[in-house]
Amino acid sequence: MKKILALSLTFLLAICSITFISCGQKTARSSYEIECKLVDNLIEGKEKVTFYNNTENSFTSLKFNLFANAFREEAKYKPIADQYYNRAYYSGESYGDMQILKAYDQKEELEFNVVGEDQNVLEVNLNKEIFPEESVTIFIEYTITLANVIARTGIGENTINLANFYPILCGINDGAFYECVYYASGDPYFSDCADYLVTLSCSEEYIVASSGEIKSSKVEDSIQVSTYKIDNARSFCMVLSKDFEILSDKVGDVEINYYFYNDSLATRSLQTAKKSMEYFQNTFGEYPYKKYSVVQTDFIQGGMEFPALVMISDDLEESAYNEVIVHETAHQWWQTAVGNNEIEYGFLDEGLTEYSVILFYENHPEYSLSREMLINQSEKTYKLFCSVYDKLFLKVDTSMLRSLKDFTSEYEYVNVAYIKPCIMFDNLRITIGEEKFFASLKDYYEEYKFKNATPDDLVSRFENRVGEVHKYFNSFFEGKEVI
Repeated sequence: MKKILALSLTFLLAICSITFISCGQKTARSSYEIECKLVDNLIEGKEKVTFYNNTENSFTSLKFNLFANAFREEAKYKPIADQYYNRAYYSGESYGDMQILKAYDQKEELEFNVVGEDQNVLEVNLNKEIFPEESVTIFIEYTITLANVIARTGIGENTINLANFYPILCGINDGAFYECVYYASGDPYFSDCADYLVTLSCSEEYIVASSGEIKSSKVEDSIQVSTYKIDNARSFCMVLSKDFEILSDKVGDVEINYYFYNDSLATRSLQTAKKSMEYFQNTFGEYPYKKYSVVQTDFIQGGMEFPALVMISDDLEESAYNEVIVHETAHQWWQTAVGNNEIEYGFLDEGLTEYSVILFYENHPEYSLSREMLINQSEKTYKLFCSVYDKLFLKVDTSMLRSLKDFTSEYEYVNVAYIKPCIMFDNLRITIGEEKFFASLKDYYEEYKFKNATPDDLVSRFENRVGEVHKYFNSFFEGKEVI
């Protein structure tokens, strides 16, 4: 009887173990422990990366995107679009780079090479093959020289933007690492969620806005050392300034922080962030983090999203400032939580985010921007684009399933990836009705939160609620629709 009981117990433990692994896939993910020191324009960094293989393939090497290398003088692709060039390089041309000093595991140094189309990828050879559901930990030491440039990564006139300040694992696409080229237009990113523990050493003069929650902070000899943590995030970002003021509020248990240095309507800006957070939570699903930081910064475009932190340009006109805050907040659902390959399917997050802005204004009449007004404006803008391109090039390509490299200009990209999807979603909403439309978006968020979705995944969530709609979506995706 004891033997039978022991065997039964062993079997039960085995089942529990298997169940734990299966149910624990949300926590069995890659992680980063990053230590970096900022002195003047130089970052000295060391990261410990644990790669968890959740694919069906094995790996003998790991690949990392080196986005900061895009700012070196000999880069093949300019990191700044021509129309922003003079403004971005506010003190004249300036260059930076990322240097990989060493890669090693717990036992020995590892061979590595900087490869890719534009020296944009670090490949580290492993000493063993990593099979599905196995993990490996390696260490990378590196330096980054920051350019004087107003961009996602660089030293601006008022702030230091530290996006892409570390080698980040290439996202997994079809069981293989996908190498991102840093194109000037759009968002050239694709990554998987991971856990982050980041320690930054810098002058005590700086106030730091970060993606993570602060876990500890101390000052020694005028150097502040702070550690931040965030789990299930696609990347980690920080913005530093000596001039930041901070306003804070809460939406439920979520702390909202607004960092600014030149905003006479700062209270209104904070309230816009708060209202948009509240609306999107109620409309799409629960915000996935404990805090959210809206950060005014030197930035040449309107704004940029990162997990739990968004950049808002200090160069915006007052009339556009609220809209950018709402847009970047919506990105916390569409890209930060529900991810996608932004190089191949930029419209997937940008289009849904832009339509989310319309939804917000539709439900907040105090901003005096109605749904009808915004959709009419979208249609006029899109038709004008089609007319201009038809006259200039005797043809217009309105297909949405295109890589960033295939767009001829940022003007074309904005119309196809931002504006056209607003028309697509609004027509669909009218056709299938409010209940099914919003239920489908909630399904999409819940199903693909912390995952990377494809256009087919979006379509499938609507088809589960509505029935066959793929022909409708495909007509827009392929540029065969009539507007």
